[in-house]
Amino acid sequence: MNALNLTAEWTLSHWQRVALGDAQLQLAQADREAVAANRLVLDRGVEEGRIVYGVNTGFGALCTTAVERQDLQKLQRNLIISHAAGSGPLAEPAIVRLMLAAKARNLALGHSGVRPELLDALLVLVQEDALPEVPIMGSLGASGDLAPLAHLSLALIGEGFVHHRGQRKSATQFWAELGLTPQVLEAKEGLALINGTQFMQAVGFASAIKAAAIAHWADAVGTASLLAYDGMPSPFEERVHALRPHHGQVAVARSVRTWAEGSPGWHYGKAHVQDPYSFRCMPQVHGASRDAWSHALGVLRTESCSVTDNPLIFTDSGDGVSAGHFHGQPLALVFDYVKIASAEWGSISERRINQLCLGKRGLPMFLAADSGVESGLMIVQYAAAALVSRNKQRATPASADSIDSSAGQEDHVSMGANAATDLYEVLGNVERILAMEWLCAVQASERSDRNLGPKLEAFKASFRREFAASPGDYYAHEAMEAALHFVQTQAMGGLDEAF
Repeated sequence: MNALNLTAEWTLSHWQRVALGDAQLQLAQADREAVAANRLVLDRGVEEGRIVYGVNTGFGALCTTAVERQDLQKLQRNLIISHAAGSGPLAEPAIVRLMLAAKARNLALGHSGVRPELLDALLVLVQEDALPEVPIMGSLGASGDLAPLAHLSLALIGEGFVHHRGQRKSATQFWAELGLTPQVLEAKEGLALINGTQFMQAVGFASAIKAAAIAHWADAVGTASLLAYDGMPSPFEERVHALRPHHGQVAVARSVRTWAEGSPGWHYGKAHVQDPYSFRCMPQVHGASRDAWSHALGVLRTESCSVTDNPLIFTDSGDGVSAGHFHGQPLALVFDYVKIASAEWGSISERRINQLCLGKRGLPMFLAADSGVESGLMIVQYAAAALVSRNKQRATPASADSIDSSAGQEDHVSMGANAATDLYEVLGNVERILAMEWLCAVQASERSDRNLGPKLEAFKASFRREFAASPGDYYAHEAMEAALHFVQTQAMGGLDEAF
């Protein structure tokens, strides 16, 4: 396995490797020397008695309170344990892995004033896949993701618990088993650990990975529904989209043509000349969502190569500058943007489900074999509609909100962490909606004897090996879960080609 250099530019596929625990991270020697040199100038400043926020002062509204040199280690430890005030469910393992990697990248850029040994300890957690417990609620996305990052950092100082090799262990036990001791934080190091946007970044990259798969699936499932509905090929012609060449739109039209290739129903000799928008406008709707994600991924990549803690330590001049790089506004705004864009994949998918269930184009009502005696997939459409409605609620911009905190010192916050967790939920709901559409499209093709073409018929056969067709009604939830598992596990197009 090739190691990923911490300060190199990573693709979405690299971040996926991290999320899966399949990546080794490497601090290059030149970067180690830069980190060490940066720490040296901070230590020199402390020895000379310079007053630098968070190094020898209190935090937040306590920034004017000086701290004596003998209390600097205690100051940093107290910062971690007092700020570990998260709540709610624990972050998924993939998100914790992404947080660890994002924090390591931030520190490796050499403007955080930490010792290389602290960075080494962080990389041990990554190498051992020892994942601290991180509650997902508690960040305002402004002075960094304070609470989530404090929970992430507890393990470094021997506090809290980690999940390691299938066991929940105290951090003290974990370090003892490796023959190592927890870190004793020096001046500035606790602040460097908890200031930053690494929770938002982690949830953002986890969302981007999910969105890339959804982008491919939306086109595949939408094409299956189009063919089962006996839809027209004309809205997907290459010459049509040359007249409005948005990148995502052109890509989706090409994708639909590829999925439909070889289907007997992919022809122009039909009694109808137009299809409903949910079929006809797939390139425009799916494509706009792809383009939104392309922009969001660019913002995420920039953020992941940025120093986002505070204060910033400059090696050449030796000074520490208190600024606002920890503020999550760039991420908050773009997460709100792609919340809406992602919800649209689910919204248009539910409309296609509805069209398939209306008894049009030679399809039976609700795709039942014996409508009336059987309800068919009537309530599958209900369930999809419920998720679409929930996504509308989650798509409300979090960044439009703010709240005063830290006695007025932190008086404008981004709410980027809420935007991120909302986004992740929206995408999970979209996955479910697309799985429901896949179930309906497969059943529609079977009830109408419409061949979906070699690519989609192969997918259909694979799905039916996992969940067999039924001549009548069946346990809908079981079928929906089988379809969801299929959507989540079936290999699709590459992540880096999605946007």
